[in-house]
Amino acid sequence: METKTRNIIIVVVIIAIIAGVGIPLGIIFLAPKYGAVQTGILVTPGAPADVASDRIIKIGVLGSLTDIQGEGAWYGCYLAADEINTEGGFKIGTDTYYFGLVAEDTFESDAQLDITKGTTAATKMMTQHEPHFIIGGFRTESLLAYQEIVMDEKILFINTGASTDIFCQQVIDDYDTYKYMFRTMPTNSSILGGQIITLFAVLGGIMTAELGKPINKVVIVREDLDWTLPMDGVLKTYLPYFGWEILDDIPYSITATSEDYATMWQGIQDLGAQVVLPIISGTTGITLSTQYAQIEAKCLIAGINVQAQLDSYWFDTNGGCEHEIVMQTLARTNKTPTSIAFWDNWIDHFGESPLYIAVGSYDSIYMMKDVIEACDSIDSDDLVAQLETITPENPSTTSVSTLKFAFTESHDVMAGWPYGTGLFVQWQAGGVKEVITTAGALYPDSIVTAPITYPSWGIND
Repeated sequence: METKTRNIIIVVVIIAIIAGVGIPLGIIFLAPKYGAVQTGILVTPGAPADVASDRIIKIGVLGSLTDIQGEGAWYGCYLAADEINTEGGFKIGTDTYYFGLVAEDTFESDAQLDITKGTTAATKMMTQHEPHFIIGGFRTESLLAYQEIVMDEKILFINTGASTDIFCQQVIDDYDTYKYMFRTMPTNSSILGGQIITLFAVLGGIMTAELGKPINKVVIVREDLDWTLPMDGVLKTYLPYFGWEILDDIPYSITATSEDYATMWQGIQDLGAQVVLPIISGTTGITLSTQYAQIEAKCLIAGINVQAQLDSYWFDTNGGCEHEIVMQTLARTNKTPTSIAFWDNWIDHFGESPLYIAVGSYDSIYMMKDVIEACDSIDSDDLVAQLETITPENPSTTSVSTLKFAFTESHDVMAGWPYGTGLFVQWQAGGVKEVITTAGALYPDSIVTAPITYPSWGIND
């Protein structure tokens, strides 16, 4: 995007902030240098202008391209492809190849989900673009339908957005059909739940010590969607083992309004909750945080809120997210030797922090470059066999988000430090996010950047 256009947008945003206008900046990336997502058109960022079509390895990107999840997948792929192509591409045999990208919109982030839009996008991808492999996925209900179209064509699908356990369980249950399905981001829902439990095991002790009173009352607030069910089951089973009393478990529609949230928060306050644990992937997370601040609920928010991973969330909520603790893949800390450099480079390109799906897509492109060169082939079965060699005994070390990367037998991402582990960050005064401690249980304290802060209106007894 031209510098003049970027400057105009930035000025408009600043004026809006001063005027107190609530602009949902988290719904878009702020004036990315690469411009808007291009749908249905093959692009070859960084490749020579005269590259022959038979020297382009086509990456199909499937996702909800007008929402942050699909944008994240596209831009993660785009940045990695641009870097690899600019550096001269990669080899298959003695020939040089370059990555190309083509995207189709599945509309799977829509509140009123229409699964046929996803299957239509996948069908168009397979019949018109003929990609060598696919990256993307997000909403479980949609991905379950359109993955079948990709599996029927025996094309590799790298899931970088959907956490539901079933996508990798299928590899165990029906290997011949689903062996082409791999997940690189995020860890599965059950493991995400386990990491949240680990946080809460530490958080309860820290809050009790720092506030001088027992902190053990929690309410779970989750989207009424399939992906939250495995996590919810894990949380309800194991949180009580660590002394937490679950006062309520609230599934809500992703079409919930501000009024719905105001009522929900009043009920939570009446229960005397000390922590609210969200499991939210959509834009209603903005309403959760905004209403929290308006009612001054006497608790902390700590859990999964995908929208809150974006730097623009502070403006989306008018600062209402202060003190909220969220899980995200990266922050500007030395999680790996390349994390800070990647983070700064991403901000320079997009003016916004990278969503988990963006990091996973970026890492996946670099992984696929190595895999293609290692097996000297682009045949799907050859790629599967090579990917299956990335194990804890033979990990990949090129990821910007994990010190080591490996797959499990079910083609899922290996979890636990130094493999796939989320960070817990807290929104603090002035709109900065700081990495908080897990007492070494999830990640080392060497990457922690600040202690926990609490709302001025206090925490329930």
